[in-house]
Amino acid sequence: MTAHLLGNLIGRFLLSYALIWLVMFLILSRLNWRDAFRRTNHWSALIATTTTFLIGLIAHGAEP
Repeated sequence: MTAHLLGNLIGRFLLSYALIWLVMFLILSRLNWRDAFRRTNHWSALIATTTTFLIGLIAHGAEP
């Protein structure tokens, strides 16, 4: 595994986590960043993060 590929995968996962955290921050935790982090570390948010990550990988692989 090359450093480029590893950096790409880690970056995609971090952006997926940030996207889910932003949704939690804006919608569910009413602009409370601590509550957003607590909610993001729940099992359901981790599944949402992994799903978002995998959708991004599949969409990138489908490009011609």
